[in-house]
Amino acid sequence: MNTIGTRKNTWGRRSKRGVSPIIATILLVAITVVLAAVLYVLISGLTSSSGSTPYSLQMSNPIQTVPVAGTFWVTLSVNPTSGLTTALFGLKISDINGNVVAGAASVPATCTVGAAFSGANCPAKTAASTNWYIVLSTAGGLISNIYVNGAWSGATATVQGSNSLTVITGATIDAVGDNIFAFATGSSSVTGQSPL
Repeated sequence: MNTIGTRKNTWGRRSKRGVSPIIATILLVAITVVLAAVLYVLISGLTSSSGSTPYSLQMSNPIQTVPVAGTFWVTLSVNPTSGLTTALFGLKISDINGNVVAGAASVPATCTVGAAFSGANCPAKTAASTNWYIVLSTAGGLISNIYVNGAWSGATATVQGSNSLTVITGATIDAVGDNIFAFATGSSSVTGQSPL
């Protein structure tokens, strides 16, 4: 009787056995889950935005008026990107040499958000001073926000194409090389400029 051969055949059959069907199924499911997770991370990384939305505030047609003695207004039409709010941008004025013109520290007490925009309500703080502040007004002539001392003084307002921006100062700034610029103050980018 050849018992050695039988033992060899038995050992050979045992060595060729694979993993059980249950373990194989678990491994396949685990590999599939890992691959799906990796694929999800890659796709979401490619499709997600950086969180910075580009906005534009086009300002044009500067018109200077003198509503009351000692006050100069330069009113600009605006064409903003949809969704632009005052929380996303600030404004600055520079002279012909690129130097930033200092803004006013405050506004007259009568020039307030919700009030009628008029020369009597919103005069210059000091006659002959280049210090300025800016009023955002509606088509109906109401003040929706005021930019003074580097910030908007009122609650966040959406800028619309029917709005206008008026720079108020005590000295003429028309046709002397001054420019107004919009710049981002939030996470989104904001661009826009116009001569005054």
